[in-house]
Amino acid sequence: MSDKKRREILRVARELGYVPNLHARNISKKVRILTIGLVIPDITNPFFGKLTRGVQKVCGEDVLVITMDSFRDLDREERIIKKMLFLGAHGIIIGNSRVNDELVKEVSKHIPVVVFDKDYEYENVVSIVLDNYYGAYLATKHLIERGYRNVIHLGGTHELYVSLKRKEGYETAMRENGLSPKVYPVGYDEEKGYKMMRKLLKSGEKLDGVFCMNDLVALGAMRAIREFGRRIPEDIGIVGFDNDEELCEIASPSLSSVHQPVEEMGETAAKVLLDMINGTPKVRKYIFSPRLVVRESSSGKRVNL
Repeated sequence: MSDKKRREILRVARELGYVPNLHARNISKKVRILTIGLVIPDITNPFFGKLTRGVQKVCGEDVLVITMDSFRDLDREERIIKKMLFLGAHGIIIGNSRVNDELVKEVSKHIPVVVFDKDYEYENVVSIVLDNYYGAYLATKHLIERGYRNVIHLGGTHELYVSLKRKEGYETAMRENGLSPKVYPVGYDEEKGYKMMRKLLKSGEKLDGVFCMNDLVALGAMRAIREFGRRIPEDIGIVGFDNDEELCEIASPSLSSVHQPVEEMGETAAKVLLDMINGTPKVRKYIFSPRLVVRESSSGKRVNL
């Protein structure tokens, strides 16, 4: 390590109030325990559970994976990432596209970084990206083709890159068919989907189709629709995103959803990070393609004769 880099690390360590791990210092330098950090925004979301499993599959028992939940708190996420760096992580996987760009740039000067759903041009950073725009376009186009014309989008918050891309894909499909898009940012969990759908139905909002940010939001929306005596798919068609098979199949009716190969994406993230740690050059971006899985919830609108 150069003197310049050593001084920079010590400077940031002082700012963080870092206390060296004396036990770690006493471990023989001949024993190298490879450690990577995995930072996710919400461990209760099935998407991140599958992502974590993909990472663990590749790392096995030879690599120590420190997994931390940021609770969708950016300040907490930043503190976690900095602590992982100064506690000796050899690389970090960040499963949140809201991550601070300057933080990624700073950390990547010292260790390799893999980020989900966000593009970077930094030398030591690789992006793992799903084509969210196309996935949202597929879902919306499918609803329109099944006879649903007043399709709304229960979206994520606009500061997330993935949310913006799904919103754009939805809007494109609507406008291509001469329809007016209506976007309602709700978030990412079942309760938020439920509350927004209740609010819309109670207000008399004209809708017969719903494309949701993810499967959890869709399940919440379905619960509200049933409570208002509306039928799925006869009155309202609905499509989620992520295709968590256990959730989608157990839903009543079963939920159509856009599939993303989450576990495979997690595996790729781990493989790429380990290659970077070992000095193997890699491409800076891996793009995965979504596909629509059609189930009962979007099987067609009832036609009144």
